[in-house]
Amino acid sequence: MVKRQQSLFRAIHLVCIQLVGIPSLAQFQNRPTYDTTMTAGIRYRAELSGVVSTNGRSPFWMRSNQFGTVPWQFPAGIGTVGVTGLWGNPRQAHKPYLKAGIEVVGNLNSASRLVLPEAYVAVRLGHGELYIGRQKEIHGLVDTLLTSGSIAWSGNAVPITQIRLGTRDFAPLKFTKGLIAVNAFFSHGWFSDTDSMHNVMLHAKAVFVRVGKPTWKVRFYGGINHFAQWGGYSKALADGPVSKFLSANGYLPSSLKAYKSVVWPIGQPGSDDQFSAIDTINQIGNHLGSIDAGLDIQLKNASLFLYSQHIFEDNSGLTFKNFPDGLFGVRWKAGVSNSGAVVQLKQLTAEFITTRNRSGTKLPYGRDDYFFHGQYLDGWTHQGAIIGTPIFTRTADLPSALLKKSAWLSRSFAYRLLPVNNNDVQSVHVGAYAVLFQRVSAVLLATGSRYYEFDYSARTYDQLSMSLELTNLVLSGSVNMGLKLAYDTGAIFTGNLGGMLTIRKTGFLTQKPVNR
Repeated sequence: MVKRQQSLFRAIHLVCIQLVGIPSLAQFQNRPTYDTTMTAGIRYRAELSGVVSTNGRSPFWMRSNQFGTVPWQFPAGIGTVGVTGLWGNPRQAHKPYLKAGIEVVGNLNSASRLVLPEAYVAVRLGHGELYIGRQKEIHGLVDTLLTSGSIAWSGNAVPITQIRLGTRDFAPLKFTKGLIAVNAFFSHGWFSDTDSMHNVMLHAKAVFVRVGKPTWKVRFYGGINHFAQWGGYSKALADGPVSKFLSANGYLPSSLKAYKSVVWPIGQPGSDDQFSAIDTINQIGNHLGSIDAGLDIQLKNASLFLYSQHIFEDNSGLTFKNFPDGLFGVRWKAGVSNSGAVVQLKQLTAEFITTRNRSGTKLPYGRDDYFFHGQYLDGWTHQGAIIGTPIFTRTADLPSALLKKSAWLSRSFAYRLLPVNNNDVQSVHVGAYAVLFQRVSAVLLATGSRYYEFDYSARTYDQLSMSLELTNLVLSGSVNMGLKLAYDTGAIFTGNLGGMLTIRKTGFLTQKPVNR
């Protein structure tokens, strides 16, 4: 359903655009403050994995939040080769340095394919970065290790190719003497073509603020992510009785005027040969994002991080008419632990997702579909996977027998099944991370979800998914092994047990110690 994104964007986007002038721009994502290695040179990583399951499909926690690299069909073999180069010294804040990387993943099964989750070149200076290509990213305030997935951009899909200017972390503003730090970015990207959509582009930006110095026991976080699909062509939009309402002969606006309206979605864009009827009365493109808040508390021997992500797709979400829709989480992280203990509990995370409100049922602002849009027929997906939380699932991924039984799951728009339609859901997720025998890392995840037939009846579908992953099972030197088990049971993905065995080798092709 296409919604009107109204003028409340004004103040938010004014802040985002003004921040483009600050030297330290970029994304809040799953990256360290500085490079994890202080060694310049070229590093490599090679992996071989074998995966099997009891019903021939990938369990939820085997495939989710893996940047689109794990196939749906099992058994399968997965081969990964990654190379990262660092040239320069990241410790010298006033000198630029270069980083580049590429990762290729091959899936060998009944539907073999190659995946390119990373391929980029980045120039960095202090906290700032300009990069071209694809990088693995998670956007929003969230615990990236144990999360069920950030609500709008989770790392579930293959990354989108972009040109981005921004910060890599929180950059302190000097005139505040470190009291306030900013993390922001502005980027342009290109979606991969599908059978339904061609030449679709991405507009993305975000701004986050941290209040509190790094040494303080309490720090506050807040910010907003804004993403938009725009431009492109679809033959499906050129045909049918509603084609003139949805597109200009299959084409969606891609002019400079349209881009300005995507970046600054205020009011109606006005008439244009490219604009269809729905473009002139609503907003250009498919808009989505989250308004986030967080609180970091340092305890005596641990820390607590509380966070929330309020999802929006139009004015009703921006004005919190769909409250409490979104994600709420808390992370406990251990401080100094007993290094001699057989089991060291390092981290616990709990999250709750609800999208039961959806701004109510009264149009034009109700029935928010979040990851579906009337013009962008693949929804908020990239290369066959949802970009946001994997708790929402694609219709194409659901068992065919279930689709035949459920009018709700089989909903259609413009004579097509909705690409993402089970977005009326509540979910509870817990995760734990521990170190065993002072060496082996163990991660346990468990997620229980209930999906509701919002438009039809009180019928619900319950789902439980769990996984246990062990890594750093050392074989010899730089070679180690990992083992992962995952299990699904419920009304959508029925009983399924899967296992993955991985052998990994890492090292340097060339290296040069960096002087501090």
